Amino acid sequence: MQFDYALLADHAEVLNGKLYLMGGGWDLRQAAQAPARAAFAVALGVRVDWEETNVPIGLRLALEDDDGAVLLRLEGNIQVGRPPQLPAGSSQLVQSVVGLQAELPGFGGYRVILEARHPSGAEATRVLPFRLVSSPPGAAAGQPPAG
Repeated sequence: MQFDYALLADHAEVLNGKLYLMGGGWDLRQAAQAPARAAFAVALGVRVDWEETNVPIGLRLALEDDDGAVLLRLEGNIQVGRPPQLPAGSSQLVQSVVGLQAELPGFGGYRVILEARHPSGAEATRVLPFRLVSSPPGAAAGQPPAG
């Protein structure tokens, strides 16, 4: 089990096995002032091996500031079966999107930490750092600076 991908986006959704993104792959947000309310999506793909199927896999998402203070924490499970048409030994990609709304208390660094834990003891972690910066006058909130 591993993260095939994980990224931040303005909007994301999974539909019919495909990931659709708008404003994806950023690591910088702007706000006129802090604290700032931020709404964004975390898109992730977890690759589950054949022998890791049919049991719940724990997922944890945390939003932290640079000092490690937890601003938000979510936990859940995924469970992947073995469809009859899947060749023996095949891995499967589980795609998901988590929409977040959080109050970012100040300008500076933040990170989304994704953790997956299989009952066998296998673990995978992905860290998505980003910064909140002051936007110049007249700039649209949430957009990266020009240049």
